[in-house]
Amino acid sequence: MRSNSYRFFQNRECEFFPCHEVQDEDSFNCLFCYCPLYLDDNCLGSPEYIITGRGQRIKDCSSCLVVHSPEMYDKVIAHLRRQDEIIRVDLRKMKRPLMDRLFQITHINDMDEDMRAEHRLLADQVVDKVMTGSVAETLNRVGEVSVCKGAALDCTETVSNPMEVSVLLQPFAGKCVHKGYLEFGNKKIECNVLEQIETAGVEKGYLYAFHAPDVDLESAGAVLEQYYMEAFQVACMDVIRVWIQGYLERKNSVYEKKYCSPSFGPGYYGMGMDAVPELLGLMDASQVGVSWNGERMSPKMSLVGTYLITGEDVFEVDSDCRDCIGQSGGCEFCIKH
Repeated sequence: MRSNSYRFFQNRECEFFPCHEVQDEDSFNCLFCYCPLYLDDNCLGSPEYIITGRGQRIKDCSSCLVVHSPEMYDKVIAHLRRQDEIIRVDLRKMKRPLMDRLFQITHINDMDEDMRAEHRLLADQVVDKVMTGSVAETLNRVGEVSVCKGAALDCTETVSNPMEVSVLLQPFAGKCVHKGYLEFGNKKIECNVLEQIETAGVEKGYLYAFHAPDVDLESAGAVLEQYYMEAFQVACMDVIRVWIQGYLERKNSVYEKKYCSPSFGPGYYGMGMDAVPELLGLMDASQVGVSWNGERMSPKMSLVGTYLITGEDVFEVDSDCRDCIGQSGGCEFCIKH
């Protein structure tokens, strides 16, 4: 029988002991009597849900032993310390803004009328192929490995949507934001655009990481088709960044209006590309499939950066700053101002 400690506690005098059906009562940990993860929708367990007589959806954790397993202590504590969240963006619901952005990237709207119509049709066909083809391929693959039984259509609820992008968001304190740089412990990450912003008004910020949907470029029938596939991935990243900005603004405006900055990140708004590994080192981006291989991010179409939240709209900056790659010491505009 285990001895009581800060990691393990057992109260056999409790009238409910053990409160779950177990085979080994000696290893039943009572330390987390009321589950500290109960109100967490992304807890470590696999709860079932029931509807109460009042119509409320609540967890049924009667078959979950996660917090009562002695070996889970470290994982429970680590989970309680986390402040990040993962949101999922379904690109199938964003085809219109995706196509608009793709047309901007490829300058299709600048073509003459006949060529514009031809290329718009081709681009639309490529995007449809990527979106619908990826889902069909995933369903077929699931059928092959027998993840679920029966016809492929019966598996749709258990198969992840390849057009659903997972985004990691991790908050940080407004005091990390200074004139010209962000400071996290001993790390200073330069961002020239912060020279133009009243940083004292920044209430909080968010780090983010995600990658565009994987696209099978080898399946392209022609070079132009491959070009539009790659443009689609870039459009996805741009549209998702704008969506995150709106999401964070809504999230922080429950009680009073708040403002969210555009994405300040490597290659934009005066932040150098050398900030990529620094930012990735501040969060566990592997949760959304993003990593650093020593030279670049993997997958290739990955993004990392920051957003800032303020009570006033202080994000009106020179338009040239958007594509600033962060020159050492700042550009002439930054130095002048």
